[in-house]
Amino acid sequence: MNQQCSKTIYEGRGFSYPCRKKAIVETNGKSYCTIHDPEYIKAKRVKWDAEFDKERAEKKARWELEEARGKATEGLTLHELQQITPDKIRTLIPKEKK
Repeated sequence: MNQQCSKTIYEGRGFSYPCRKKAIVETNGKSYCTIHDPEYIKAKRVKWDAEFDKERAEKKARWELEEARGKATEGLTLHELQQITPDKIRTLIPKEKK
């Protein structure tokens, strides 16, 4: 395949130009470089989405734990909070209902 990528690059001021890279793959009858290949872009998006979902789930779990800790220790004095050990914290956090 001795063609140029068929993707058009758009600048922010209404100016556009064709991609200058050599076409490597052909998808749906059009030639693309590896950067603009629709299959590559789709795979990259799936990977990004999976990473984002994982990160979001981890953050949500941390937020829920912090919220549970706050509720479990609500109303305790500073002295009482200082006396809490990690084992005691586990008993203060309410169990999840299934």
